[in-house]
This record gives sequence, structure tokens and C-alpha cells, in this order.
Amino acid sequence: MPLLSARSASTITGLMMVAVAPALAQTAEIDAYVNKVLKDWQLPGIAIAVVRNDSVLMAKGYGVREIGKPDRVDEHTVFDAASLTKSFTATAVAMLVDDGKVEWDDPVRRYLPEIELGDPYLTTNVTLRNLLAHPTGLQAGNFLFRFTGYDRPEILSRVRHLRREIPFRSGLVYSNVGYTIAGEASARAHGTTWESLIRRRILEPLGLRDTHLWSEGDPWMAGNVARPHAVIDGVQQPARGRDNRASTGPAGAVQSSVWDLARWMRFQLGDGTFEGRRLVSDTALREIQSPQVIVPTPAWFREARQLEHHASYGMGWQVWDYRGHPLLWHSGNGNGQIAYMAILPKDRLGVVVLVNSWRAPIIHGAIANRIIDAYLGFPPRDYSAELLRNDSTAQRRAREARAQLEASRVSGTRPSRPLEDYAGVFVDSLYGPFTIRFERDSLTLQMGRGEVADLRHWHYDTFLVRWRVPLFRQEFSTLAAFALDPAGKPTSFRMRLNRDFVSAERSTR
Repeated sequence: MPLLSARSASTITGLMMVAVAPALAQTAEIDAYVNKVLKDWQLPGIAIAVVRNDSVLMAKGYGVREIGKPDRVDEHTVFDAASLTKSFTATAVAMLVDDGKVEWDDPVRRYLPEIELGDPYLTTNVTLRNLLAHPTGLQAGNFLFRFTGYDRPEILSRVRHLRREIPFRSGLVYSNVGYTIAGEASARAHGTTWESLIRRRILEPLGLRDTHLWSEGDPWMAGNVARPHAVIDGVQQPARGRDNRASTGPAGAVQSSVWDLARWMRFQLGDGTFEGRRLVSDTALREIQSPQVIVPTPAWFREARQLEHHASYGMGWQVWDYRGHPLLWHSGNGNGQIAYMAILPKDRLGVVVLVNSWRAPIIHGAIANRIIDAYLGFPPRDYSAELLRNDSTAQRRAREARAQLEASRVSGTRPSRPLEDYAGVFVDSLYGPFTIRFERDSLTLQMGRGEVADLRHWHYDTFLVRWRVPLFRQEFSTLAAFALDPAGKPTSFRMRLNRDFVSAERSTR
């Protein structure tokens, strides 16, 4: 059975070098392993690609695009690459450095004079390098784009409200919003949009025909697309949340196939040329692949990740080692899908794994490690089985956490005021307006112009926030606690969204 479909063979003439397939025994072992992972974890679909020495050894799909439907995943099926986008943005900036249009250590305000951060020193001194390597120290603020419905200009206008988590340049705070600023700055320097920059300088020259950008249109309207899935109320099912990915496109807008991402890995493993054409200098390419910020790693973490030397972040790449072999990697976490790419520069080896479910949140790395071990000659290790043994423990702990939360609820209480008194517009400095409405004897909450939740009384003046999108309700439901003034009027509320805290005051307008 051929590794590549008839369509693939007909579309790659003159575009891609395809190596002689690896030894049949090795190919069969990888096939058997991935199929077992698919079955053990009850995943809908997986796609993988392996490249070595500028050749594609495997590009293949397993399983189905959507549970309950017959359409199979193949090497051209489009998945959500999410944060794999960051290497595209960093590479585009490297190209502009070659062009003399930007410098790594230029203050970003040279290109976006309107940008303001919470600290005047940061506003003046944050550089493109800082934004691409994550040492600004500012909070992530991921729900700013995930739940609010704000467009890119609105998000950029709100970054002045991001709070400082750690001192500037003292460590890494991973930031999608930072990448958005860097992408917009580089596009402004080039006199274009980020989308046009990526398409003209990367997608078209590399022949990435399966690759789409969120802001160019909804990629889920295409035919050969892997649908997202998650376990909701105990059942794995298609689970699409409303994505606002275009608002932070430079951080996570790329949707792609393993066929295209194999080409991307070949390029990243090279010297800045692709099939005889230079796209970026070797110097600039190596800069994004070099350590920029050291990541502290405790001994247990190093052992678990088989890390012998150091962990750091470059620009668009995690810069680590794997069992002593230099390793560049990045993961992506879209709504209901996960992605993982690993390249080993000295071994000239690259692996990408795409999965269309949140059922097993780190299984992509386990599959990649198994494949890397096979090609580097390490004894086989069943990483998936190890994760599966831990999965029951994780599920038990999740159940215990839910039971503990429920046990903390004080029964027999009532809100201090009639429900309609809680209605109004409450404003958080970062996230903007939260509109609470009284409708049909109940309360709803809308975050900005985006997600809507139903508020259900929990106890006293605290309400359970249940998002209406099932995926978000499963993963991000939270509690909102209201404060009352001396007259008994609800004047503010606080709630937690993962690591972010919302503190919203009632608007008097």
C-alpha cells in the first residue's frame, strides 16, 4: 500500500522530494503504534508526517475527520495548527530583518507608535525580540481574544491594561497577545497586513496549498477538514467553539495539513533555502532557533521530558534537547484540537502530529517521542500506555475537585436582592464591559461582544457562570461573586478565568 495518495503523487511533481519509504518493518511499526493509540484513547483522527535529510518519509492520516461520519483523515486533511503559527510569524520577521526593514532589538513603537503598555518603561523599551521570545513579564490575557469578540485593533488598544506578572526580561510569560503586537509591527514595517506578509513570503514560495489563515475566511468551510472534538458531559463529541482567532492571527491563525507542515519542517531544517530558492538568510533563521530566554526546569521535570541539558525559548520555537539531541519544538492548542511539531537539527529529523480531539491533551508528544526514538535507534517505549495509566488518576482527581467544589456550596441560601437588581453593565479594565441581563426570571452574562453564559445561583451572592457553548461550559465554567454597597445594591463582581482574575465595577453611564 503506498504511503501517499494518488492525489499527492499528481500534485507534487517538481514541488517536493519524496524519499524511498523507510524500511517496511519500521513503517509497519509506526502504523501499528498510531492505530493502537487511536483505539486505546478512542480518538477520532490523527495525522503524522516524518521528514529527514530534506525528504518526506511519511505523511499519513489515521481515523476519521468527524465521529460518526465515514470521511477519512489523509495527508491533506486540514487541522488547527494553532500556536505552530508562531514559527511562521518569527520567520517572517527574520525575512524582514534580512530586508533591512526591521531589527530584532528595535523598540516596537518604531513601527506601532500608538501601542501602549501598562508601564511607560515597557512601552518605550519592549522590542520585537522581547515580543517573540515572551520575556515582557505581562500577563497572558488569553480570554481577551477567546471570549470577548473583539477584533485585532480593539485588542491592541487594550494591552495597556495587562498587568505585570514578573519583572521585565526576568523570565518567560507565554503571550499570544505579544505575538499579535509583533506580527502587526512587522506588517506595518513592510507596508502590508500580517496575512499578506505570511502568504506572499512563506505560504506561496513554499507551495503550502493546504494551508489557510483564519482571517482570510472560515477554514471549516473547506471540504477536507478535521472537525474538533472534546469530552463533554462524559461523552466525546464534535465540539466547535466560536473561534475569534483572526483577532490574534500572528499567534495562532494557521490551519494546515501534515503534507504542508512536512514542507515547513524541511525548510526549518535547512539553511534558509527551499528547493534552490533562498527565502531567508541562514543567520536570521538560526537566530529564531537559538535560546533567547532560559526556562528553569526542576529535576523531576527534566527526567520526565528526557531533558539532559537546558530548556529555553527562542522565537517561535521551544529550544530544548531530547535525550541529549538538540531539539526545537512547539505545540498548538486550538479549540478541540492539538498539534505538535519537533525538529532535531543535528539529526536532520522532523515529526509533526495533529489530533482532532482534546480527549488526550498531551498524546501528540507521546506519539512524536515514539517516532523520534525509532529513527534515532533508541529502544521502543510505550509513552501512550504510560499516559493512559495516568489518565485514570487525572480523571479521579478531576472528580474529586468537582466534589470538593460542590461540598463548599452553602445550601439553603438566597441572593440578597431580587435577580433583576444584579442586571447592568459591569466594566473590567482589561476585558471591558460585562453585560448582565435579566431575562425570563433568570440572569445571563455576556463578555464584551462575545460569549454568553447563564448565571445560576450558587450561594449567597455568588453565581455559577455556565457558558452556552458546550465546549466552553465544560472547560471554563466558573463562579462570579457580587459585592453590595451599604444600601444593598450590587456594585461589582469578581470571577476567575483560569489564571486571570476579572474585577468588574458597575458602570454609571
